[in-house]
Amino acid sequence: MDEINNTNPDINMKKTSEKDLQYGIQPVKSKSVLPTVIGFLLIVAGVVAIVNWLSIFLININTLGDYYNVSQIQQVYPNVTPEQFLGFLKTCATIGIVVSVFPILGGILAIRRKNWGICLACSIIGLLSIGILFTSSLFSFIAIVILFVSKKDFQ
Repeated sequence: MDEINNTNPDINMKKTSEKDLQYGIQPVKSKSVLPTVIGFLLIVAGVVAIVNWLSIFLININTLGDYYNVSQIQQVYPNVTPEQFLGFLKTCATIGIVVSVFPILGGILAIRRKNWGICLACSIIGLLSIGILFTSSLFSFIAIVILFVSKKDFQ
C-alpha cells in the first residue's frame, strides 16, 4: 500500500547533499529582458547616427547647395568659402561617426549583460551622437534610464 500511495511530501523531496550544505543552495535567477531592450535601443541609436553622419560626410561641393544655404552663413561670417564650410561639415561628420560607435559597443555589452559602468558611459556618449532629428540622443537617454533600473541584471 505504501508503494502505491506516494502522497507523503518527505518521500518526493530531494535530499540535500553535503555539497549543497557546504556551498549553500542558490536560487535560480530569472533573466530580465531589460538589458536586451537597452542593447537594442543603443545599437539602433548608433546605427541611425552613423547613417546620418555618413550622409553628411558624403556631401560634395556640387551638392552642398542642395542641403545648405551657404550665402546665409556668409552673411554672418563673410570670409567663409563653400570649401571651408564643406571641410567643417566633413570634420564634424568624422567626429560624429567615431562618437556613434560607442552606443553600438554599449548595446553589445548590454545584451551580453557585462560591465554596467562601461555600458553607462557608452550610453552617455551616445547622447552626443545626435542622429536624425535627435533620435539617437533620445534612444540613448531612454537606455540610460533603463540602465539605472536594471543595474542588478549586469555582472
